[in-house]
Amino acid sequence: MRNCTTRVGKVLAFLMIFSCLSVLYGQKAQIQGTVSDSVSQKPIIGANVILKGTLIGTATDHEGNYLIKNIKAGDYVIEILMIGYKKIERHIQLQAGDQLHFDFELTPQVLKTPEIMVTGAKRAMRKADSPVSITALSPLQIATRNPETIEDVLVFDSGVQIIDGQLNIRGNSGYTRGAGSRVAMLVDGVPAMAYDNGGIYWEAIPVDEIERVEVLKGPGSALYGSSAIGGVVNVITRNIPEGRATQVAVGGGFYSQPSYEKWRISETPSTIRQVKIAHRQRRGRLAGQFGVRYTKDDGYHQNDWYERWFLEGKIEYDWNTNRNLVSRLYYVDDVHGSFTQWRDAAHPFHTPLNTLKDRILSNKLQWSTQFRQVFSPRQALTIRSGYFTTWMQNKLYNNRTHSDAQTSSLECQLDIHPGNRHFITLGTDLRIHVVEANIWGSHHAYDAAIYFQDEMALLPRVQLTSGVRWDWHRTDSRTLEAQLNPKLGLVLRVSPLISLRASLGRAYRAPAIAEMFIDSRQYIFEVKPNPDLHSETSFSYELGAFYQSQSLMLDMALFHTDFDQLIDPVLDPSDNKIHFQNITDARITGCELNAEFDLPVVPGHHKIGYTYIYPENLTTKEQLSYRHNHSLVISTQFPITKQVLIGADYRYLSKINRVELFPENSVTGADKIVPIKLVSGYIHYEINPHLITNLSVENLLQYYYVVIERNMGATRSVRLNLEYTF
Repeated sequence: MRNCTTRVGKVLAFLMIFSCLSVLYGQKAQIQGTVSDSVSQKPIIGANVILKGTLIGTATDHEGNYLIKNIKAGDYVIEILMIGYKKIERHIQLQAGDQLHFDFELTPQVLKTPEIMVTGAKRAMRKADSPVSITALSPLQIATRNPETIEDVLVFDSGVQIIDGQLNIRGNSGYTRGAGSRVAMLVDGVPAMAYDNGGIYWEAIPVDEIERVEVLKGPGSALYGSSAIGGVVNVITRNIPEGRATQVAVGGGFYSQPSYEKWRISETPSTIRQVKIAHRQRRGRLAGQFGVRYTKDDGYHQNDWYERWFLEGKIEYDWNTNRNLVSRLYYVDDVHGSFTQWRDAAHPFHTPLNTLKDRILSNKLQWSTQFRQVFSPRQALTIRSGYFTTWMQNKLYNNRTHSDAQTSSLECQLDIHPGNRHFITLGTDLRIHVVEANIWGSHHAYDAAIYFQDEMALLPRVQLTSGVRWDWHRTDSRTLEAQLNPKLGLVLRVSPLISLRASLGRAYRAPAIAEMFIDSRQYIFEVKPNPDLHSETSFSYELGAFYQSQSLMLDMALFHTDFDQLIDPVLDPSDNKIHFQNITDARITGCELNAEFDLPVVPGHHKIGYTYIYPENLTTKEQLSYRHNHSLVISTQFPITKQVLIGADYRYLSKINRVELFPENSVTGADKIVPIKLVSGYIHYEINPHLITNLSVENLLQYYYVVIERNMGATRSVRLNLEYTF
């Protein structure tokens, strides 16, 4: 009996010890604390708190607090990152069940450019570690310029040009009057482009709640598929902060009258009016915000006015640090006039008389939801779903057209971190498109893809990135197109301040519905369909160098892209109609230099960006049309006081090298095209923590220039915006 009891006691003791060890082993640690400014001692909102080398991290709330739960025991390095501050790293050791508190004070630094990017690799990584050129615009750079759309601020990034609404990065797109884009537009990683014409509706991209805008310069098809053949723009919206707040904003402005009386379209200057109200609130795990905005702009051209209503909503739910859901809705209702080209050279801001009553009605709706689950410091899953629909109706003097386009998308991405400096990204991407229209007919299409990317350290200072994406595209019952897009990148960290990079990759773009099937006439332009269009492809190379210290950042790049079966509009001499064709092989080579620095004597922050491109049609040996060979952007900011910031920008674009419709007549001077030289400025004044005002002036010197043939650029515009939060 005693032996039996003894055996039972031993078993119970063993089970108790095993249970205790199991509980202890199963327990996870957590860290929390605050992040503040070392000078003002104020809490820093939105600072990134990351466990370096893992997929775990968070951001500070409105009181500067952070909390990371469910961390496995082990050795870690906490990294604190925030725009405008020196980063901090601290080594910690966590035991099972630890609940540790760490406070950090960040020291302000000169450079204000975001250091962490996500677009280049679909994960958070330092700009210095990226094998491709990537830049970012911060919230302050955006807000101080009073933009109506993101289009208004992207032009201050070097190598980015927007020609009559069409986005170019390093001259990849040229101009095709609203048909097709060689740059992919994303909002929080979800596509935000119309499928029918393949273009970007700038008003459908949110501008009020932006954390930053990242611009990937170069082919992005290996991760993002079609339309990323020339680059990617990713608008990243900010998280909803703790607490509750209501924001009211009012703004207005005007366009200066042209100097010549004949050019004036009215007796008084055209005006701009805007009002917005928004509310946000976070309670525990759930946060939400809702906003409505109204804008009316008379335009600087005759019949180029617009009137828009915006509705925006966002919901965030955090189960814990490692699992969250974000859903966002954005809706735009738009009515505007139509300006195609000037009435005549004596009236460059007037529209032809028969187009005075032309109207275009449209609305756009974008919904996206992202779910993220971090399973461990080495594994995470992200699911993104989206729905983007556009509807437009043209009421023009010579035609009535309409189009309704819908795109539904679903992407699943798995991030794996096998070891130190080794990251694997793989995923699937599905997009379904439906178009109902009388301008290019009714069609359906789908895009499906799988992608894989591996980033690994070959040597202590060498990082290799390799990846591939398989894409399948089909329109209606046409032949299925399959594309294989590989990429390869190399980064060499020469020193803690200097890195060298090299990359190469293949990309493609499927033709837009508009390019294949358009059958329309607008003013004097008549376009006919070409359903036999094929996808265009490219192969790109880049060499670059990056240097960053506390007061100086330099980024240099040499790039080269070969295009195959480039799609361009061509005038058919047999019937004098325009149609899209796979006309040529082409090549774009160039270089780019970006510098960001602080002068030691005069306090201020300064940026210079220069880009040179040589775009060549390899068939005709001529330059590609609608490209600026040289572009220069100079920006400077001076803090007058802690509350007042003034800034100025200068943009230079060399004369467009070649146009298609109305070439310049060197004898008569008709249709003269000139370089673009624009000066702008702004004043940002934080009257108190609740009230902020921005005054901005574009085209300060009233410079007259042509954007494309017979389309004048904007005259001087002045805008004032007041924003009150309570």
